[in-house]
Amino acid sequence: EAARAMGLACWTLAVGEQMRPAAQALERKAGVPFRLFDRLTGLEANDRLIAFLSEISGRPVPAKYRRQRGQLVDAMLDGHFHIGGRRIAIGAEPDLLFAMAAMLHEMGAEICAAVTTTQSPLLERLPSANVLIGDLEDLETRAAEAGADLLITHSHGRQAAERLGIPLFRMGVPMFDWLGAGHLVSVGYRGTRDLIFAIGNMLMHHHFHHAPTPETWREHPSILPAAVPPVPW
Repeated sequence: EAARAMGLACWTLAVGEQMRPAAQALERKAGVPFRLFDRLTGLEANDRLIAFLSEISGRPVPAKYRRQRGQLVDAMLDGHFHIGGRRIAIGAEPDLLFAMAAMLHEMGAEICAAVTTTQSPLLERLPSANVLIGDLEDLETRAAEAGADLLITHSHGRQAAERLGIPLFRMGVPMFDWLGAGHLVSVGYRGTRDLIFAIGNMLMHHHFHHAPTPETWREHPSILPAAVPPVPW
């Protein structure tokens, strides 16, 4: 009944390039126009969605979404210190690959390797010069060649990440070794915010060093050159 009722809608909102044929079929059969959003992960992507909803409804954007947008902007500011400049290898189906690669590229990361499962128009728009239709072996090889700092793929990528000596951020299917995976949200302003926090924390903790720094040298005289005696206070 819900599917039949879609034919009475004013608009169809399709999410992901793989939904284009379904939206086109509904338009052809029921005359319902559609708007396709290639992703809903990232600031710009959600701005487009919210602006379109405001336009077709004739209503201003509710305050709660303005607040969520502000929180995402803050998260992007905090997260870019840890994500920006990192080299990231991603293995996922085309829609998920595009969503993750585009968002991380906006955060200043370099997508050093991108491996997917099948052809898609999105592959030409990926912010990566290293895109391949292949498998996990291809992903591991390219990640190693590119010196990746982080691997993003499903649970079967854990052995590759261990061999590469880099963290694995689990995304996609199957996800069998992470409790609550089915409840994790990575779309919308809040979902993108939480995704940035999760990836940023993983990179921060993996690359964080506890060795003394120039700012803490007074507390660690052992790192001073032998010819320089420790300060007396």
